[in-house]
Amino acid sequence: MLSRAVLRLNASPLAFTVARSFSGAAPKAAARPTRPKHSGPPTLQSTVAEIKYLSQVYSIAAASAHLPKKKLEFVVREIKGEKDLPLVREALELYESRFLHIPTYCSGTFVSKCIKTGQADLALEWMQGSKKLSKHIENGSAANLIAAFAEKGEFEKGLQVYTVLKAHGIEMTTKVFTSLIQLSKAQGNMDQAWAFALEGCSGKMLNAHGLITLLKDLPADDVAAKAAHVKQLMTLGDVHSNATLDKLLAPAAAVEEEAVAAE
Repeated sequence: MLSRAVLRLNASPLAFTVARSFSGAAPKAAARPTRPKHSGPPTLQSTVAEIKYLSQVYSIAAASAHLPKKKLEFVVREIKGEKDLPLVREALELYESRFLHIPTYCSGTFVSKCIKTGQADLALEWMQGSKKLSKHIENGSAANLIAAFAEKGEFEKGLQVYTVLKAHGIEMTTKVFTSLIQLSKAQGNMDQAWAFALEGCSGKMLNAHGLITLLKDLPADDVAAKAAHVKQLMTLGDVHSNATLDKLLAPAAAVEEEAVAAE
């Protein structure tokens, strides 16, 4: 009787299910990426699709042989409008993920096109997501992006560019500091503008044009009140004056001369 009961239990659906779960069936292997099909001359879209495929099937060590910089350069050259920019960003990210060289011409063109098409946010997002930004971008491109946010009145986003540059140890040039001063003035934040001027002069990275940007359009009384401070900044930063800066500071200089004569 007992043997018949065991036989019936083994033959039940429950026993079959349990047995199948312990059968040790091998899991299905992950599907191999399929090479994208394309006929005719290469396009931006087809080239990015190929870059994505090659980055999936080749190791980091082998990727450089199959993803030369000319593929990325082609993608950048073929930018026609804002709809292409997310694909270009993807290509840049794929090259970085494979530790491949990204010419600064490519990243600079991408940032420039983002600015021209009103997609500055996309350029900022790419910069924020990059792990090796200092190898891929020139500070001039960053300065242009800061200036673009200044024109749009987006102070916080301009400061985010500054924060990214700092985080990656990218050198702040005179162009960057001038753009930061422009950004701060556009926001009406003169305290921040003066702070950036001080930082720039402390690093010998501000010139007469930067100080002109700082003083331009300020009331004459404000310029006169800050004239002595400006001269201190010029000494600190080894800034050589020019005719335009001299003209801005001339009223304050005249007042100073009169005070000296009166003594």
